[in-house]
Amino acid sequence: MDCTGCREALSELNSLKCNACDSHYCLECLCLDTNKKSSELNQDQLSALKCPSCTNVSRRKRGGKDMPSVFSPSVMKPKHNIENILTIEKISNLLDQKLAPKSSIMIALRKELIQDVKSMIAIETSKIVNEIKDEFTKTTEFIMDEIKILKSGLSERDIIIKTLQSDQIQLKYELKQMQSRFSAIERLSRARNIEIQSVPDNNKNENVISMFKTLCNTLKFPISDSDIYACRRVAKMDTSNKRPRNIIVTLNSPSQRDGLISAAQRFNKENNGNRLNTLHLGMAGESHHIYVAEHLDPETKQLFAAARKFKRDKNYAYCWVKYGKIYLRKNDNTDAKLVTSQDFLNNLK
Repeated sequence: MDCTGCREALSELNSLKCNACDSHYCLECLCLDTNKKSSELNQDQLSALKCPSCTNVSRRKRGGKDMPSVFSPSVMKPKHNIENILTIEKISNLLDQKLAPKSSIMIALRKELIQDVKSMIAIETSKIVNEIKDEFTKTTEFIMDEIKILKSGLSERDIIIKTLQSDQIQLKYELKQMQSRFSAIERLSRARNIEIQSVPDNNKNENVISMFKTLCNTLKFPISDSDIYACRRVAKMDTSNKRPRNIIVTLNSPSQRDGLISAAQRFNKENNGNRLNTLHLGMAGESHHIYVAEHLDPETKQLFAAARKFKRDKNYAYCWVKYGKIYLRKNDNTDAKLVTSQDFLNNLK
């Protein structure tokens, strides 16, 4: 390794490194005693060591006493000659003039710098704006394509919904027609049936045919065995209901059914204080009212129950069933109204 100043070969004993520029110098170039070794310098001197270039010395005399010291002022004071100080001052003044804020060089430099910065900003801004435009255009096109797909799907769904609604209306109409026909078939199949209600069924060995004949004798309605097609108790639809099972009697003709019901109504009118009850059937124990009515289908029974409740709540005078149809009448001076559904009752005043 050579000395940066004199270019002579260096050894570890006679070389030192500048703390400012990391250059290696011999002791002579650093104006130090050559009879000493670099290891003899104290720590403060080593930490303050700077080469002549870094201490702003333009010229040095090898071995001269007026050579500036390589140590900073905090350790020892350097000695300067007048010529060097003046030269440095001149250079400093020249630099101050050239680098002054209002100098032509600095003004031109600032203008060029501002122009370059503006140009760079404009270029970068244009790139960013173009990238944003491209991304926005792609996003907009993607959204529009999705909207078109959604619109197409909605149009198809709208057609399907309208078709389903039309089909639903048609099915509701057909279902209503079928229910009407089914109800007519139900009424026709029950046209010969009589339903006897509230007859106790505690006796497992009871003879319902004998009880029915006793009932006919009480009502003074002649009946023969050949007139009775069937006579039986039927299961309850609601097993939690504590009322006894009803007795269904099938006669040979609807006229016999209507005649028997009329006879029961006349009997109750003529014997208002002793209306038809279990004692009239020859049953021992406490008497219970029994009822003779048309055999209605389950839907008509529910509607008839709702009509009777409506009669009580709205103070209607009459509610009855005739040929499987339900009627309401406000009083003797009004016309009878045919009850066709629960909606009819809801709209009736």
